[in-house]
Amino acid sequence: MIRSRTFFRLIHRYHILILIVSAAATVIGARFALRLPLQSDFADLLPERFASVKALQRVNEQVGSTEHLRIVLESPNFAATTQFAAALEPRLLSRPYVKYVDYKRDVTFYETNALLFLDTAQLDSLNDAIQNTIDAEKRKLNPLLVEDLFDDEPAADSAKGLAEWEAEYEDKLPTEYYTSADSSVLVVRIYPSESGANLSFVQRMASDVKQIVAAMQHEGYGAGVDVAYGGSLQNRIDELETVLRDIFGTAIYGVGGVFLLIVLYFRRLLGALVISISLLSSLAWTFGVTYLVIGHLNTITGFLFVILFGLGIDYGIHIFARHVEGRRAGLSSEAALEKAVTQTGRAVATTAVTTAAAFFALTPMDFRGFSHLGFISGIGILFALIGMVLVLPALILLVERIGLLRIRPEAATRPRLTRRPLAYARPLILVAAPVTLVAAYFFTRVPFEYDFTNLRAISEQRREVSIKTAGIFTLSESPAVVLADSVQDVQQIIDAVHEKMRLDTLTPTIKTVRSIFSLVPDDQNRRLEKIRSIRQLVTDEAEGVVAGADKERLDELMGYLQVNEPFTWDDFPANDKRQFLTKNGQIGNFVFVYPSVALRDGRNAMAFRDDVGEITTRSGKVFHAASANIITADM
Repeated sequence: MIRSRTFFRLIHRYHILILIVSAAATVIGARFALRLPLQSDFADLLPERFASVKALQRVNEQVGSTEHLRIVLESPNFAATTQFAAALEPRLLSRPYVKYVDYKRDVTFYETNALLFLDTAQLDSLNDAIQNTIDAEKRKLNPLLVEDLFDDEPAADSAKGLAEWEAEYEDKLPTEYYTSADSSVLVVRIYPSESGANLSFVQRMASDVKQIVAAMQHEGYGAGVDVAYGGSLQNRIDELETVLRDIFGTAIYGVGGVFLLIVLYFRRLLGALVISISLLSSLAWTFGVTYLVIGHLNTITGFLFVILFGLGIDYGIHIFARHVEGRRAGLSSEAALEKAVTQTGRAVATTAVTTAAAFFALTPMDFRGFSHLGFISGIGILFALIGMVLVLPALILLVERIGLLRIRPEAATRPRLTRRPLAYARPLILVAAPVTLVAAYFFTRVPFEYDFTNLRAISEQRREVSIKTAGIFTLSESPAVVLADSVQDVQQIIDAVHEKMRLDTLTPTIKTVRSIFSLVPDDQNRRLEKIRSIRQLVTDEAEGVVAGADKERLDELMGYLQVNEPFTWDDFPANDKRQFLTKNGQIGNFVFVYPSVALRDGRNAMAFRDDVGEITTRSGKVFHAASANIITADM
């Protein structure tokens, strides 16, 4: 008690100085707190020692961002959308934040070299299909061929013909534009020059893009064309705006609601003000220190302002209520406040320290969402304690001394406490026991939410864009990227992924793997030999034999069979080479691994991470794949 009384005497003697220092610390803390950015990038929630985080940092350094902003143009007039996109492209490319714009392909190149993109096994299947078609037509033309009269049904011809082969491969040739099946929707993808993790950069970029589009529409471009925005960068902006809106919304309603309850409980506005001022000062200190130590908030810690306000306000209510109780009992202002600080303050301090210790226990965790939550909450509770046992008493002394706070005594005698049994104790226990058992049972039945889309803010525009663009892109737009040290390592990584695809028949997660070798096959001469053989087969045996629809198919196929020379990297369309180039324009030694499962489901993301997160080549080298989905799986 002696120490507590000494502590109070110091508050009583230096309460003006305490308030001055507190005000200065509050102003400084508030200035730092207002600079706190909100980071929504999942990569920031894991420590940098994680292999997936290191891999993503390497990818961002060498390749740049693989995310994009998507402009969705919709109109029944296909010519209007293509003209709009063509006029939009040079304006976007003139901006320094744009790395490149992608909305069309060089289909002439693909039509000329289409068969060179088929491997030798696929070319053999084409040869067999043509041969089967020719043989079938020859059997029809043979007058000596009769069916087996003793068979109940003629044997079905299981050999694949040209029609079946065409049905299997007809969608392999890319379309010129990124359009929907009915050509009413065209997608323009804008790839940024900086990392998509820089939210201020992404917001400036998106805002400028929308201004460019609006200016073009004002100039008369794209009449009748509806414009919407999507893609991973727009989704990130939408999520950030939703989180900020929720934070400010909960802050207003949460703080306002608590303040109103305090006013109603004490029936005095000034009591609520002095408690709130003390607590808001502690929050300014808390988030000022957060800025200096951590530097940012994330989607989990962004809501701590309201949570800490709700937790810290209790300490102030106890201190102020005890002071009011003493004043009404006839004690002087100093005596009532001393009792509140030395007695209730000690109990409040015990509660605050144990609560802070529980939060600090989270700080060693790898997941930064929890570790930052523990650190900020821990110091927030301790600062709230300091505010309520130091600043609040100093404020009360000041407002009572200048006459703003007047509490009239109601009785000069001390309140008497009488011991009474709790009414309805047995019925309460009888009801609480089965309710607890039922709650415990259902607690064990609570499932874990694996679908990340249910945890994110899905705007109406995002939902509409997803529906409109469904089916336009056949491959995932968020592949895992593996950086290799050399060209030889690239091929070994591809071989390792193919081996994984071959062996994993129960839970496959990989759809395909692409690299520079996917663009420029190294066995084109072997493929050309097979193409010449197929061309010779059509010329020598199909002429005058195959008729009807199969004849039309062969005539179209002969156009593709005219390829005679292998193509090189320099021949490849610039638009499609970009994804394989580093930031400095050099050919990159990296591999894209595309998932075959929806990675919004956490179980699929973890399975995909297990398949490609760590790749060991036949030479014994270990490589780690990078993607936001792999980081999410690690979390």
